Amino acid sequence: MENLRDVFMNELIEYAAKEKRIVVLDPDVGEATRTWNFGERYPDRFYEFGIAEQNTFGVASGLASTGCIVFASTFAVFASLRAAEMVRTSICYPRRNVKVIGGYAGISNGKDGATHQSLEDVAIMRSFAGMVVLVPSDPVTARKLVAAVCDYVGPVYIRMEYEALPAVHPESLKFEIGKGYLVLKGKDVTIASYGTALHRTLAAAKTLKAEGIEAEVLDFPTLKPFDKDLLLKSIAKTKALVTIEDHNLIGGLKSIVGECLLDAGVGAKYRGLGIADIYTESGKTEELRSLYGIDAAAVVEAARELVRGN
Repeated sequence: MENLRDVFMNELIEYAAKEKRIVVLDPDVGEATRTWNFGERYPDRFYEFGIAEQNTFGVASGLASTGCIVFASTFAVFASLRAAEMVRTSICYPRRNVKVIGGYAGISNGKDGATHQSLEDVAIMRSFAGMVVLVPSDPVTARKLVAAVCDYVGPVYIRMEYEALPAVHPESLKFEIGKGYLVLKGKDVTIASYGTALHRTLAAAKTLKAEGIEAEVLDFPTLKPFDKDLLLKSIAKTKALVTIEDHNLIGGLKSIVGECLLDAGVGAKYRGLGIADIYTESGKTEELRSLYGIDAAAVVEAARELVRGN
């Protein structure tokens, strides 16, 4: 069990030993995001801005224009809302080589309630032209994506949910931007997710198997560009699809998948699980997921209804 933020930052610290162009920016959340650890190792490549997200991302653009690979890290809600104009106009428009890290994404910050739970960030970030959107689902993807984003020249949004989780993918995984992964083969229903929701899909698949329903589980650590081929290949076999995400139902995976199906002219029985048109509240993360219907039990119920028609 490893927390994704620790895995990611530890890998970035190690990678920065050979990639001297990496710099890290922090608007006074370095303890939570672990960027302070980077600053302790590389004090001459770490910049603290205080509670000033807009300034942070403006400076990130400027540093990137000098040849730096800039990682600017804050809470996802602040990156996608408070600093949205700077991300769009100062980073995406000129295609600066800035990696925006949005921490405490989804409701992984359950204790702080609606103001700090980021449920709109995927919708916002994927709407910006040229922005790549990545979401690690386990320690392996959190570690592997560091090299991938450093090699990629251009703006990237990394959605980071702060949870301690076991590895799902093998260490031999070849992480590629734009690629989804088949985690579990099945023939009756496709379950697609991203981020920490992968672990709930696997738990649901185990329950469904005991009932005689074979679920095919797909993980999409890249939401933009999206691996349409993997999705369509699976749906062609199962003819049924459930998506689950810690995000609003508008603009996230449900919307992405709907766009893919419409563009391809493909019909399928489909249920999208996410946060409805409401603001959430404070509470323990798993209790909130149960309350809002984005836990493993909700996946089981949705898949069961699609396959059995009841």
